[in-house]
Amino acid sequence: CVMVDVPSGRGGGDVLGAGSTSAHWYASGWKSLGMPVSTRDGSIASHPDTGLQLSGRRLAGAARAAALCERAHDALMPGVPLAGWDVAFCPPRDGSTEPELVLLEANLSCNFFRGSVAWGEYAELLDAHFAALDDWRRRR
Repeated sequence: CVMVDVPSGRGGGDVLGAGSTSAHWYASGWKSLGMPVSTRDGSIASHPDTGLQLSGRRLAGAARAAALCERAHDALMPGVPLAGWDVAFCPPRDGSTEPELVLLEANLSCNFFRGSVAWGEYAELLDAHFAALDDWRRRR
């Protein structure tokens, strides 16, 4: 599994940023020998299995995938502040050149996997949630 950042605002949202891999999570014992080792900051620029350059490459449908995740989040869990979404890019069945996007799952125990984050907005979100918890505890 390779997670790749799709920073908004770059190349129409279809240009990939740095990625990271979870291959080391699934390998143990002798299988772990030769597995890709994350760099010091955890990022990778190319796919660990194929060597395909990821960072800076255009991935058709990446902006549509991000929009799909936003719509799904708004519809399915509007009260949940953060979720990571997995999307499969499948060959198109209709003969077009754009991939068919399939929403696989939401990860409610997500982390950022090298993603672009609006840290100021994230800090405000956390502050508001911790303040709400403090208020709730005081009322108990």
